[in-house]
Amino acid sequence: MIPSTLPDLPPAFADSARNLEVAAPGAEFVSLEAILQREPMADGFAGLLGKWGPGDHRAAVSLWTQGYFGRFFRPVLAYGLIHDIWFSPRLADVSVALSEIKIPARFALKRVQSASVEQHLWSIVHEHAQPVIENIVSLTGTSERLHWSNASFAFYRSYQQIRTLWSEAEIPAAVATQRRQVERLMASDHPLFQLSRQIPGAQDEQGLVRKVCCIRFKLDGLKKCGAACPVGHLACSAHRKADIHARP
Repeated sequence: MIPSTLPDLPPAFADSARNLEVAAPGAEFVSLEAILQREPMADGFAGLLGKWGPGDHRAAVSLWTQGYFGRFFRPVLAYGLIHDIWFSPRLADVSVALSEIKIPARFALKRVQSASVEQHLWSIVHEHAQPVIENIVSLTGTSERLHWSNASFAFYRSYQQIRTLWSEAEIPAAVATQRRQVERLMASDHPLFQLSRQIPGAQDEQGLVRKVCCIRFKLDGLKKCGAACPVGHLACSAHRKADIHARP
């Protein structure tokens, strides 16, 4: 598995270091493939409904992928883009430790050799995000587009936080090169890169807006999604007819 030590991340990404197991995983870790089965997934959805519900089961499914992709993308992108340390995103190479409500909270990953950013991101998109989403859609009948939107927003938010760590004058040359490669990919026509947008003039992740409603307002404990809401940038609870399938 991962070597026992990794370089430090900036303080803004301290949570990412905590979410990544850097030694041989303990007994609390199980394979991701084992978690992406009907019964373990149902336990996670029930845990989210118990914490944030009652409410629409589809909203709990959406909340699962929101949290999952947020916790996965942050350490993978932070170590990759800041230190050029990359991990295999293949489902067979990923182990997870579950939280008290039975959702993935920490990851144990395998190091891979450095390659181009395009290659690493292709693997993250097609060997991780896509099969995770396809599995959840198959189990729950929820919208594939909804979960791609959650993945997109988590990716953009993590990337924008990395992007604002340095000014243009201070950014290390290697990081700047990798950032340019990421932004070329972000211009492509793929749901990971096309279901979130940056408000013109905004410089950080607070300026991000979804193109598809996350429907979190359908859980009684989560009425609002704030400025990221795609409908008028207002609380989703004020827009219960938001079309989660609307084309961008």
